[in-house]
Amino acid sequence: MKFFGSSSVSLSSEHHRYALRGLLKGQHGAVSCVATHPLGTFVASGGEAGTKVWHLPSAKAIPGPTGASDRGITTAIVWLMRPDDEEEGLAYGTEHGYLCIWRRNKDGCGFTEIFCDRLVGGADGAEVSGMAYDTSSGQLAVVHRAEAVHRFLIDIGMIPRVIKSVTIAKHWPQAVAFGQVGVKGPELWSFGREDGVIHILNDEGRILRSKTTGMVIGHAVLNTKDDAVILDDVSQGVALMKLAGTERVKTFEVPHQERRSRNVAFQDGTSTIIVGSDHGNVYAFDRRTGEVIDTIYIGLKDWVQSISTVDLDGVPLIIVGRSGENIGTTELQVWQKVVTTPVGRSAARKEEGRWLLLILLSCILVFENILKIPVLSYGQKIVISIVKQYGL
Repeated sequence: MKFFGSSSVSLSSEHHRYALRGLLKGQHGAVSCVATHPLGTFVASGGEAGTKVWHLPSAKAIPGPTGASDRGITTAIVWLMRPDDEEEGLAYGTEHGYLCIWRRNKDGCGFTEIFCDRLVGGADGAEVSGMAYDTSSGQLAVVHRAEAVHRFLIDIGMIPRVIKSVTIAKHWPQAVAFGQVGVKGPELWSFGREDGVIHILNDEGRILRSKTTGMVIGHAVLNTKDDAVILDDVSQGVALMKLAGTERVKTFEVPHQERRSRNVAFQDGTSTIIVGSDHGNVYAFDRRTGEVIDTIYIGLKDWVQSISTVDLDGVPLIIVGRSGENIGTTELQVWQKVVTTPVGRSAARKEEGRWLLLILLSCILVFENILKIPVLSYGQKIVISIVKQYGL
């Protein structure tokens, strides 16, 4: 695994289960959103300076086609890719209600903007607060603060085509996610912030059921394979819920002073829950026990709104963005889980083979030089056999 340069600032984790891998440089001002490519190839961040992209393994910044301009701060990002399709890119939304699509260039050296348009959201537009993408159906969901939920189909060229747009009165979506697959496509979950209501919509935009959570929702992540939803309960911490019935199973308490949104994420499948804070810490919880596995200190008492998780070369990573005010040039921090590699069966087998080889060579030495019994030619055949059998 390649490690890239890091700052001289002393950063740490309480129980040393995470270590700073390095920094992604080039972002300016507060980071409002971070998204990692599903394969760990790229990281994209959004904020005051618009949308930035890095090649994660090398930590090199990738040139983007546009800055923030009059579209406003980038507030939501999602990567677009389909199985067995070489086309890939990203979609992002802004505070002024723009939806933009970048497609990765075929030479892999950058991105080209192929679409940008303002969603219907009033005279001044409406901030895009959440996005989600379903790889199996190629559908993109976008929610914004004008009580609206939009559903698009992204074709191979990544030009969005509207499937359905729905307005839900007195519902101000903060996050959106795709759920169980229906007849024509997956269900859509819309998470309201102030009202704390979850609306589940079918492919035709009809509300199938609603759930009042009684919380202010800052962020949400849904995992259909493990029947789990995690919500940022702004006033407490992280709420774990089941998809079926949407009952609250457990609360992971996070210290707080202000009612600020914090991104939440799964890691290690869904066994670990990661969440930011309003005071410069990132917390890793054991989902089963509810205990804090580790606390990451980013080196500053700042708002950590934006986090994202991904595996790179089998190592779990956490990407952390600062979201405070008047912070100038910022660097995304990349933390990696400290993985202790156990001695597996293959390593143990090789060790066994080395011992057999050592014993055999000792026996050959004794027979040939002390007992004067010629066994060298026969012994060579056994040595070759052991080497092949144990992969030495």
